[in-house]
Amino acid sequence: MAAFRHIKYSDVERRLAAQARAIANVRNVLYHGTRYTRSILDCGVLFRAHIGEEKVCLTRNAEVAAYWAMLRRDDDEGRGSILIFDRRSLERRHKIRANPEPYWLTKTTFHDEAEEEIWDDVVNVRKYLIDLILGPENGRLPERQRTPMERSAK
Repeated sequence: MAAFRHIKYSDVERRLAAQARAIANVRNVLYHGTRYTRSILDCGVLFRAHIGEEKVCLTRNAEVAAYWAMLRRDDDEGRGSILIFDRRSLERRHKIRANPEPYWLTKTTFHDEAEEEIWDDVVNVRKYLIDLILGPENGRLPERQRTPMERSAK
């Protein structure tokens, strides 16, 4: 019998998630990873999916949002980002449901998405938006500057 294992996040996904968590700080937030940031902000609507279940998918986990932000699509805008929403503000207008089911990538690899669902379009998205983190355009975040101590350890 094969052992089940959780997906492993890339270094880029982990760094993008760390930036999002730093902005969220102690707030009660939900994240949304996307490659359509300009479209969402320009029209002011986070549309529910029209393929599969018609819902807006959010997550409590910044790594999950980073994963979806970095997943390239044929028609994307060329850059992923994480939208950071105030959960309490969203709850005042939308019913938010937790989805306890994992997302299975293969028969043995799963992705616990910590998913929260809204079964409607989120209109006036800026009203709920705390901030956003833009991901890299080329698939890599810029390298952080190493401290003198780290450089001398080489």
